[in-house]
Amino acid sequence: CRKIAILTSLALGKQVDYRDIYTEGITKITKTDIEYAKALHASIKLLGTSKWEDDGKIYSMVAPFMIDSDHPLGLYQVQQICDRVGIFVNGNMLGDTMFYGKGAGKLPTASAVVADVVDAVKHQGTNIMTIWEQDKVELGDRTNFACRFFVRVADTTSKETIEKVFGEVEYVTLADVSGEYAFLTEKLTEGAFEEKSKQVDMIMRIRTAL
Repeated sequence: CRKIAILTSLALGKQVDYRDIYTEGITKITKTDIEYAKALHASIKLLGTSKWEDDGKIYSMVAPFMIDSDHPLGLYQVQQICDRVGIFVNGNMLGDTMFYGKGAGKLPTASAVVADVVDAVKHQGTNIMTIWEQDKVELGDRTNFACRFFVRVADTTSKETIEKVFGEVEYVTLADVSGEYAFLTEKLTEGAFEEKSKQVDMIMRIRTAL
């Protein structure tokens, strides 16, 4: 949460308060969720995200997301190597850019701190121009943030009901899991999903970047 607040502040040149960022942890993620992700050729990552949407608002949150194995954040180098952190940036002119490296440990931390000290020494008596405003960023209402959702439901809910409530969906099944099934929604706002989910016997939902 604090990391995405800092990165968003740097990107916008204004303060983003981490306390304003909606945050979920991974405590509700189960082995079954991970098996469903594998069936979709995806993985589940705790993702901090900020998006500047077409309505002019910044939407920021931290939550588990299901990420496709072909996505830069789903690559082996980010997923499997200890203490790796990935930063994925999409710009309107630059397109997609990916940075990754060690995100913890005494030596990586020391390297970053010493680099800042050396930079400060090199620029003693020099004012370096920075683009920064005192205004605080007002984040957009989370209920307007849109993404696809992976949903597990009890098989007491018929597929006819699912399609009536959610429209066109993509079903996912696991051979060794009974009493439930899962599906992927089309892109929905958080608010719309919360209202629709009240009409089904939901077991679990995970946001997706699929």
